[in-house]
Amino acid sequence: MGTPKKIFFSYSNQTEDLELYKKINKHFAAYAGIGLVGIIDRTELFKLTADRNAATEILRTSDITIPLLSIDYINDQECLQQLESAAGSNRVIIPVLLRDFDWEAFKEITQYSNQMLPNDHTPVENHISSGNNDDTVFKEIAQQVKAIIFPEIAKLEVQRTSHTFYYIIATTVLVIGILAAWFIYDQNGDFRISIAAFLMSAIIAMVALKNVLFPNKVKIKTQGYGQ
Repeated sequence: MGTPKKIFFSYSNQTEDLELYKKINKHFAAYAGIGLVGIIDRTELFKLTADRNAATEILRTSDITIPLLSIDYINDQECLQQLESAAGSNRVIIPVLLRDFDWEAFKEITQYSNQMLPNDHTPVENHISSGNNDDTVFKEIAQQVKAIIFPEIAKLEVQRTSHTFYYIIATTVLVIGILAAWFIYDQNGDFRISIAAFLMSAIIAMVALKNVLFPNKVKIKTQGYGQ
């Protein structure tokens, strides 16, 4: 897969947002564990540097910025500066609407409405309160982000070839095997040779059916950003 994509999570320091971030982080941490992504967040940034200018430079090295939106986010100047920095660096920005607020009133946010998750623009908090499992909601968000930043693995489809051809071949070989076994036994009465001829034809038939029973051709179907 190559170098992991660096994702910077931008979020407010309010309890509600921190709790939701911890839940979404678990799903991206799993991707980090297999080398797909690297995660930068407030905690990681603090470990790297306490200097604001140095922190800004670190953020500019990220590939994707994910603002976790809420009323506390929009009221946090540091969060807005991080969003502005990502926009100025032409980074991929994928906002996630955590909690409801009048986000349509803010130009900094509305310009990314097409990229906003969840796709229906219903806040994550509302999805959870309506009975959806927390992990299901965050898993779907993680999958959508993965599809955007890794379109080449967004969808793997088994390339199915025509099964009819292999069934015909297998059937033909079996019929020939049965006829050959009967002919050999009829001519010399050797039951062992006739059975061997039938088993050989059966093995050839199974080899022909291998492509039906155990398909192994995979086609990668790409999915473009924002689709």
